[in-house]
Parts: sequence; C-alpha cells; structure tokens
Amino acid sequence: METLNYSLTKNILAADGRYLNTQELQPLELYIQSYTLRSATYQTLRDQSDALVLTALRKLSQSYPELLRQHGQRCKYDMGEVLRYIALSILKDDEVFFKEQVMSWLDTILVAHKRTAQCAMAYRYLQEAIVGTFPAAHSNLVRPYLDTVQQSLQSHA
Repeated sequence: METLNYSLTKNILAADGRYLNTQELQPLELYIQSYTLRSATYQTLRDQSDALVLTALRKLSQSYPELLRQHGQRCKYDMGEVLRYIALSILKDDEVFFKEQVMSWLDTILVAHKRTAQCAMAYRYLQEAIVGTFPAAHSNLVRPYLDTVQQSLQSHA
C-alpha cells in the first residue's frame, strides 16, 4: 500500500487493525503543516528546472567545453530527471522515495560513464543556481537532496 510517504506507510502497516496513536500520527501532522511550503517548492522546481539546469551546464561548459559538446543533451536530461524526482520527493516529504527511485540509477549511470567528478561539479553549480534563485525556505528543502547526489558522486571521484 503506497501512501503519502515512507514514514506514514510504515506506521499504517504497523497499526495492523488498530487506530494509530499520537506518535504514529505525527508524520501526518508534520506533512500537513509543511504542505504549503513543499507544494510551492515543487511548483517552483517544475517551472524553473530547465533554466536552472541550463545555468549549471553553462557554468560547467567553461571548464569542460568538450564534455558538454559531446554529452550536453544527456546531462540536461539526467539533471532534469533528478530535479523532477527531487520535486516529487519534496511534495511527498519522502527522502526514502528519492533514494530508492533515483540514487541507484544515477550512481550506476554516472560511474559507468566515468564522469563523476564533472557531474559532482555540475550538481554543485545546480545547487548554486537554486540558492541564487529560490527563496531560502525553498532552497533549504532542495539542499539535502542535492547534497546526497554530490556526496554519492564525490565518493566515486
């Protein structure tokens, strides 16, 4: 059974025929309280993802022009997908969803292409673009996801 997020799903399954107690309902209450901010962040990412990715790739092209000539479209697609899943994860308030849906795929693809150092730089530039564009509350929701991506990439560099 898929509900809003991992924590709530876990609590509902653990209830097994009984009502949830106050502690088990807390993830739902936190979800509801933060929904407006998460929804606005989702919409901002949705509306600005292409521009943010292009900003990051333009900056990366200053250091790696040949890489972007050869793989620019693929980089743009991959970074756009990562942002899309970040947006969905923020909306669901579910980092587990992001790790399960994106991180193994991203890790496998980028390690296979042996471009982890350059990709880590691209995601750092993406994070800079987000911090420079978004209100602080929105960029603070995005930061942990991009930190996870960068840490994973740097561990292979």
